[in-house]
Amino acid sequence: MTRGLRAAALAVLLAGCATPYVQGRAALSEGRYDEAAGRFREVLAADPARTDALTGLGIALYKQGALDPAVDALKRAVTAAPQSCEARLYLGLGHLRRAEDRAAEAELTALRALKLHERVAAQLDRALRVLRLAGLADEVRVFVAASLEDELEWEREVREARQAPRAYMQPTWFFFWDARERYPYGWWCP
Repeated sequence: MTRGLRAAALAVLLAGCATPYVQGRAALSEGRYDEAAGRFREVLAADPARTDALTGLGIALYKQGALDPAVDALKRAVTAAPQSCEARLYLGLGHLRRAEDRAAEAELTALRALKLHERVAAQLDRALRVLRLAGLADEVRVFVAASLEDELEWEREVREARQAPRAYMQPTWFFFWDARERYPYGWWCP
């Protein structure tokens, strides 16, 4: 998560108006997996159909190494929201870490069918080729899982940066260049 987003999440937390879901996502992004799981369970107690909370719970459990309950939560999330890239990825990774290669391959193949950034898709293609090899060592499974997690995190950071207000990326003088368009795309900015 980018510094700006962490600061915004922290500001919401300090303001005392953060929901348990927002607190869970903040804890998850900062590596506080016990706290994240607790917050997501709190959300699910109030609304068991929240697929975003199921996904968050599954990821928190996966990060803690509790693979069986993680896979259970992520299966429920994928059943409810089959287009969720994050839920599909972590369900596939849960199967991979449990040495369930066929189930992992099926989930990652289903993920590959979704709309993905080309760089994430290329990494997923490489991972699927490795999965099709016989007799993967546990170290290889950990490496493949980490590479896919890293690639998804990279894509999320790029997406969030592109969605951030352009005002933070443009010099102040640029705002006065043309009053008709407050956030113009400058010649130096893609």
